[in-house]
Amino acid sequence: MKIEGGEANSNIVKFFSEEQIHELIARTGAADGDLIFMVANSEKIVNQSMDHLRRKLAQDRNWIPKDTYELAWITDFPLFQWDSDAEKYECEHHPFTSPHPDDIHLLDSDPLKVRSSSYDLVLNGYELGSGSQRIFDSELQRKIFNILKLSQEQIENRFGFFIEALQYGTPPHMGIALGLDRILMLIADRDTIKDVIAFPKTQRAFDLMLEAPSPVMKEQLSELKIHIEAE
Repeated sequence: MKIEGGEANSNIVKFFSEEQIHELIARTGAADGDLIFMVANSEKIVNQSMDHLRRKLAQDRNWIPKDTYELAWITDFPLFQWDSDAEKYECEHHPFTSPHPDDIHLLDSDPLKVRSSSYDLVLNGYELGSGSQRIFDSELQRKIFNILKLSQEQIENRFGFFIEALQYGTPPHMGIALGLDRILMLIADRDTIKDVIAFPKTQRAFDLMLEAPSPVMKEQLSELKIHIEAE
C-alpha cells in the first residue's frame, strides 16, 4: 500500500475496512510517500519473503556499508517443524541434533516448543557455517525417532546399529561445518558463490567443464538393473 494524503492507495484496499486501514497506518507510522509491504502466508514463508525484500531494498539503496564485517551467532532454533501435508513432525536440522537440555521435558507434551542445541555462524547476513551438539543417549535418540513417527522396524533397520553404539558410552560431542566457498565470496566481494567455485553448475545443474550429466551406457544401467522405457 502506498500512503498518499493520509490514505492508503492499493488494489487490495478493498479487502480492508476503513477502520483497519487507519489502524494499519497508525501502527506502522506510515506517512505520505511511504509504502507498506504485506505478506499473507505461513510464518516461515512470510519471514523468508520479507527477508529477501529487506536485503533487496538495502542493496538497491546502498544502505549496507562497504568493508564492514558483522558477525553473529544464531541459536535457539526449533528442534521440529510441523508438516501439515504429511501431518507429522519433521526435524528442523537433522534427527541426531540434541534437544536443548532445558526443553527435554517438552518432548512429550509440546514438541514444537523444544529448542535444539544447534547454531549458525553468520557474516553480513550470509551463513558461514552450521553445527550442533549430537544426541549421545540411546533412549533420547529413540524418543526422537518415535516423535518423527518412525516404526520400530524402520528404527531397527535404518538406525539400529547407531542406537546400539550409543549404549556403549558415547561422550557428548559437537561440531561445525564452515562453507569455504561462501567465505571466499565475501572476501572477494562477490554477489554469488558461482564466481569463486572452480566449476559452477548452470541453473539446470549442468557442468559445462565436465559436460555432466552425460548419457548413461546401457551396460551401466544393466548392472544396476535399471530399465528405461521411451515415452
